[in-house]
Amino acid sequence: MARNTTNPYDIDIHVAEIYDQIESGTEDVAFILRLAADLGSLKVLEPFCGTGRVLLPLAQAGHTVTGLDSSAAMLGRARLKARRLPDDVRPRVDLVEMDATCFEKWPAGFDLVILGGNGLYELATPEEQEGCIAAAAASLNPGGHVYLDSDHMEGVLEANWRQTGVVRGALTGTCADGAYVENTLETIWYDAARRLVRFRRRTYVTLPSGQGIERTFEQQKNPVSRLEVQTWLEQHGFTIQGLYGDRSGGPYAEAGTRMIFWAKK
Repeated sequence: MARNTTNPYDIDIHVAEIYDQIESGTEDVAFILRLAADLGSLKVLEPFCGTGRVLLPLAQAGHTVTGLDSSAAMLGRARLKARRLPDDVRPRVDLVEMDATCFEKWPAGFDLVILGGNGLYELATPEEQEGCIAAAAASLNPGGHVYLDSDHMEGVLEANWRQTGVVRGALTGTCADGAYVENTLETIWYDAARRLVRFRRRTYVTLPSGQGIERTFEQQKNPVSRLEVQTWLEQHGFTIQGLYGDRSGGPYAEAGTRMIFWAKK
């Protein structure tokens, strides 16, 4: 599987609402602002921006931001939030519906590219993940920075990723209007040595009317290693200025789950 063709967040608007319920933290926003504190007002690009959880607070902090996402449902929520921003902030926000895996279409001229929220895990292969980093380099002005925030996996595919059977996925919950979203996944194939795994995912939305919406699709993931990401960054012209293990700036540890790169082009 060369790439994933289904966006799990665009199946129904209620899925985007559940995503917002689950992903509500602001620690990464605070950390980005801290890392960029001495860089002045920046032009910021966030591919896979989702509902604007990271991007919109950066606009409120004085930066000019552009978000890309293929999900109309996610961008719809982001646009609703943007309309609620103060009058002087809204003109600094540009939200573009496009397939962000078309890396050659990313706009250029930015000072900061954000690859956060485990976005690399939504890409199917190492080649696609490296292409994402190459696109970030092409979008940046000389001297610009990339913030890359992702879980990582060292060695072979971990045992819990190889388990058979159907399990409940994270995108499960009840929406404000009473709609219920249930998400399940089942491991159907893996290559442990290459750290590739493929899931069958099912999303079922029960609307307040009782009507059901169901979608089943396959999705492949490649849990990246620290060495993979570091190598790609360096090969595409970045100098790594910081490697952290959490969003408070703690040190990276191979045994930990998170890696955050701050790198300069």
